[in-house]
Amino acid sequence: MSKHILSLLALILISGFVLAQTTNLVQWRGDNRDGKYKETGLLKKWPKDGPEILWTANGFGTGYSSVIVAGDMIFTTGADEDQGYVYGLDKSGKQRWKTFFGTEWTTSFEGTRTTPTFLNGKLYVHSSYGMAVCLDAGTGKILWQDDLNKKYKVRVPRWGISEAPLIIDDKVIFTPGGEEIIMIAKNINSGETIWESKLNGDIQAYNSPAIVTHNGNKMIITNLSRSVVGVNPETGELLWQYSQVNKYDVHPNTPIYENGFVYSFTGYGVGGIMLKISDDGKSVSKVWENSSQDNQMGGGIWLDGKIYASGQKNRDWQCLDAKTGKLIQSIDDISKGTIIHADGMFYCYGDKGEIGLMKPTANGFEFVSKCSVDEGTNQHWAHLVIKDGVLYVRHGDSVIAYNIKSK
Repeated sequence: MSKHILSLLALILISGFVLAQTTNLVQWRGDNRDGKYKETGLLKKWPKDGPEILWTANGFGTGYSSVIVAGDMIFTTGADEDQGYVYGLDKSGKQRWKTFFGTEWTTSFEGTRTTPTFLNGKLYVHSSYGMAVCLDAGTGKILWQDDLNKKYKVRVPRWGISEAPLIIDDKVIFTPGGEEIIMIAKNINSGETIWESKLNGDIQAYNSPAIVTHNGNKMIITNLSRSVVGVNPETGELLWQYSQVNKYDVHPNTPIYENGFVYSFTGYGVGGIMLKISDDGKSVSKVWENSSQDNQMGGGIWLDGKIYASGQKNRDWQCLDAKTGKLIQSIDDISKGTIIHADGMFYCYGDKGEIGLMKPTANGFEFVSKCSVDEGTNQHWAHLVIKDGVLYVRHGDSVIAYNIKSK
């Protein structure tokens, strides 16, 4: 075989490998938006001062976006005053590009909210004022954009739209919460609108939807301002809804689905409800409710028949029995906050700036290690991300990368 043919084959193989690494869907809170990351070989205990910091990158302005890691790049959003930007970084934290994508929030916890969603070399973001944008992930070039606020007369909520766009097959889902149209689906490549849905008339509730498969059929689940709903992803039809209300219409947590059941949980002392979806996917019934796990925006983990999350008014970390909703255990080793799971461990980011490493036990969970996040600005609210043995923390102006891979 000639050297030319060998070189050509090598190029094809390398190109195929790079393509395989950069075309997969990458999104907020992991593959299924349930906070579970498929990482292995991670440390089970940290050094006294915490895991090694590989690098810190600054200059991202204000914002509460997580990062996502796709191929050899890292993406996040941030704001400079009222200007919202998407940032593309390399794996060392060096900025490759920066693109303006829309006006951003400047009052009452200013900054960007949206975490980018990645697929097939493209990024999708949704500004706090309803600008839907698709960008080229390699260059940051805007491929298409649509001012949903102007088109649908969006009823922008008190603290701005907070949504990571959801991709289902050839569609990207946005929830602008307009006067008539609440949710829309656009073609991921052209930006053409595929369907528009009125749903039940509620406004956006700072929530990112998820796609689940129930009895072989796909279904969007999300919270609106006064209810949790199921939506047909092909048509936008409202399949079911169940009332869930708090005094500020704030429901930032993505509901969690497991084997025909949906757990929807919210703050301000309201807590969570467990719903059972009917076999045909067109109705739900309440199984239990529990007001103690009133998590405001930190997410939760449903694992091995238990649900783990912090409270808000109830400021401890709690483990509930998923079948009954009864409290199994509560601990207060770190402040309330966000939670993800990987390689048999929980990573809890408290709103006072601590990251706690915990492990599940037969009776709940056990605190193992802790470190403090000293870089960055403003509130500690962004959700953690783990990829290739690296723990990524977004804290306002900064992104910090920790080495958590076991040696």
